[in-house]
This record gives sequence, structure tokens and C-alpha cells, in this order.
Amino acid sequence: MPRFFYGNFDFEHQLAGETYGTSTGAAASLTSSLACCWLGLAEARDQIYLPATLPREFTEQLATSGFPPVEFTSEWPPVEAARSLTFIPWGWSNEVAKLAEAKGFSIETGVLSAASTVNARSFSFQLETDWGLALPGSCRVESLESLEQALRAFPDSDDSSWVLKANFSMSARERMCGRGSKLSEPIRGWAAKRLTQGQPLFLEPWVERMSEAGIQMEIPSRGEPKLVGLTVLLNDTRGQYRGSRINVDDSTLQQWQPAIDVAQRVACAVQQTGYTGPVGIDAMQYRDAEGNTRLRPLQDLNARYTMGRLALGFQRFLTADQVASWLHFPWKESYGIDFSNWLRCVTQQLPSDVSVRPTSPDRIEGQPPRLASLLLIAENATDLLTSEAALYDAHNNLNQTTG
Repeated sequence: MPRFFYGNFDFEHQLAGETYGTSTGAAASLTSSLACCWLGLAEARDQIYLPATLPREFTEQLATSGFPPVEFTSEWPPVEAARSLTFIPWGWSNEVAKLAEAKGFSIETGVLSAASTVNARSFSFQLETDWGLALPGSCRVESLESLEQALRAFPDSDDSSWVLKANFSMSARERMCGRGSKLSEPIRGWAAKRLTQGQPLFLEPWVERMSEAGIQMEIPSRGEPKLVGLTVLLNDTRGQYRGSRINVDDSTLQQWQPAIDVAQRVACAVQQTGYTGPVGIDAMQYRDAEGNTRLRPLQDLNARYTMGRLALGFQRFLTADQVASWLHFPWKESYGIDFSNWLRCVTQQLPSDVSVRPTSPDRIEGQPPRLASLLLIAENATDLLTSEAALYDAHNNLNQTTG
């Protein structure tokens, strides 16, 4: 059955709004700006909801690059047509379920409560605690008093860094970073606002990140959860997602095998809540204060689609010997150049056997998308890493020179 992809990319904000009883405040433009990311999963006859106009050149370019004929649509299908489509959201919230039902789609309402439960940080923190996997010094706090008491365990110095996360948080958002054993007034105000809404916060020591991986699972209603694959996460210095390295080799899989083993246990725990569908689990290798390499196998748990899951979908465009990365670049009108033109200049500096396929348009409704993206394909790992670095460096230089 053909699918209808709907990108409620403000999913965590929707859950937070439902939980806190407040407006989500997230920009509806995310649905349009990131809609093309569904290309990683979409097949022929599938539809991607994008309530804006796309340049014709982009859809023609997709066909030339070998992408399947997918329909970008700014219209909801008639009710009778909706019944013959499978509705696929980024994540299941009450808000998106009501929208889908109103448009005539058939949905599974039983997953809604489980999705909210599993996506709350309290769920993954409890698993970390029960299994002895939590970072030393991390804790759950439910009042300013307990937060201040927990901070007293941190050395009162600038070298002692920590991060405070909300119950519903994502990427580098809905968190505050601090140092030492004192609580600054801005962080106190941020924490008080969330605590008074009856939600816990989670305090963690800040550790030196070495590498991260995204482990993708699929939870069926019956039978064992399935490992879909693993991608190496590429994040910026703030921890925000900037890409995924796909088609990892055997040595990389072996390196992350302990985290994969934990992910299988996590998936079983998720399944017991009644949730079915995609799950992404982020794991991190970090260096402790003594300089030893440590593993945090359950850094984040997302019961929804993730960029890593979409990235794995691009494997179908690779030969057995090729390696690839799906890279993302924040893009601004102030750069004064379209993404495709910039890319055309930069790729001239890459190895000759490297190919680049843009997966986002230059314009959506006449404006550049928040994130421009591309599929980078190489014949060997060395060329892939060299090309990744060259592209990121070129974008950093563009950002520094144009603002």
C-alpha cells in the first residue's frame, strides 16, 4: 500500500505541550523545510506532504539522480483516497493522530500513550539506572531544592561542567549547561518553570564526547524487535545533528557491539509498553576524567523516526563496495548563494571518484530550507572521510565570511 509521509518534526514539542498543558510554540514551517528528508525512505507511488512550492529543477534532478518517482503534495488526499494510503508521521502524538483521523486515514490509537511514555527522558533514565548504565553523578530532580543539593556534589570550579535536561528534549534543545556547584539565575528560572509544571529534570555531568552512533530498531506488535542498522552520528560542537555515516564496516560494528546488545534489551522494554514502530537509540563513547574510554550505550531514546533511520534508507542506492554519508548544512539567505551553486564549486575539490547527490532543493516557497542536505558516495572510506571534512570546512568558511 502506498504511504503518505507527514513530517511533524516538532514532535517532541507536541508531546511537551500535551504534558505541560502549554502551546508547543514550534514553527510549523519545519513540516515544509525538512519534508525532503523523507526521500531516504520514500518509494515509487509514495506521497510526501510538503505544503509549499518546490522548484521544478529539483524534482527533475531527483529523477536524473536515480531517486524513485515520489509525489510531493501540498494537498491532503480526499477521504476515500486516504483510506488506501498508509499514514506515516515522524512520531505519534495526540495532535497528529487527531489530524490524521480528521483527514480520513486509518490509524492505530493504541500506540499514542506508549509513545509519550517511551519518549520521556524519565523512561530511558530509569532503564539506565536499573541496569547500572547511568553516568556517574547523574540524577533525577523534582524540585529546586533537590537540584541544588545534587549540584553540591560537583566541584566548585569552572572545570566541573554539567548539563540539565528536560523530560522532553531533543538534540541540543530543551537543556541548560552550567559549571561548578552553584545554580545561576537564568538556569534557576528555566528549571523552575519546568518543575512547576510537574515534570522532572535530569542532571548529568558533561563528558568529553569521542564518537556517537545511532542504532535503529523496528518494534513489531508480535515477535522479536529487529535491528535495522547502525550509523555513525556526525554532530557539531553543540551536539546538534549534522549527518550520518552509513554502510559502516565490520570493525565499526564490532566497536559498537556492546551498545547494540543494550539496544536489543531497550527495544524489548519498549515493546512491553505497547509501542510499535521505529526506535532510534543514540550511544556515545566518551573519555572520563582519568583519560579512559567509556561507553554510554543509552544516551538518548527516540520512539519515532530519526535522521539516522532515514539515512539507512539511502543504502539502496549504493553498490556493495561503496560507502556513503548523508550530510546536513544549516543554510541562510545571507550566504548570497544557492546551495546547488555552492556545492558545484566545492565538489570540484573532491576526489574524482566521489559523487554528490543533493537531497534538498535550493528553495521552498522561494526561501532556502533551514537545512540543506546531500548524499555523499565514495568508493573507499579514505575518500569519504576526506570529502566529509572538505565539505564541512567549506561550509564553515562560508558561514564565517558571510555571517
